[in-house]
Amino acid sequence: MMDQALTVKDQIHIEAPLSKVWEVLVAPKYIRQWDELPSDFGDYYLEQGRVIDWSGRSRLTVTAHEPNELLKLSLYVDKWEQSPASYDIAYHYRLSEQDGGVLLQLEVGDFAVLEDGRNYYDASLDFVKTAMEKIKNLAENRL
Repeated sequence: MMDQALTVKDQIHIEAPLSKVWEVLVAPKYIRQWDELPSDFGDYYLEQGRVIDWSGRSRLTVTAHEPNELLKLSLYVDKWEQSPASYDIAYHYRLSEQDGGVLLQLEVGDFAVLEDGRNYYDASLDFVKTAMEKIKNLAENRL
């Protein structure tokens, strides 16, 4: 275990209405353009309690859902030795109106509780940068 936090934090300003940015975060037809979803995941909007399950690999559960404000997806990976109760590793998407647009803040982690946490942290750095740009483009360019 590591003493330092392994949490990826980033933010981006999006020139779009709050409702459009939220739609890009919770609608599967948009999520598939900025992140992976299991092939058998239906066209279900993300809502409190919704589970995205990659059978035998990992699972994301919507554990906080405040429309146009906060979306939290808690992560569980089957090969992690710790029980899910012993950590709180999640994707936090926070939205706020700012300067005529939306400030999207994304936080992923904390991976410090994992033995190979540095690898997950490094992979999340790439994910966050790419996903934020795609979310921005989708929100700003969709009709």
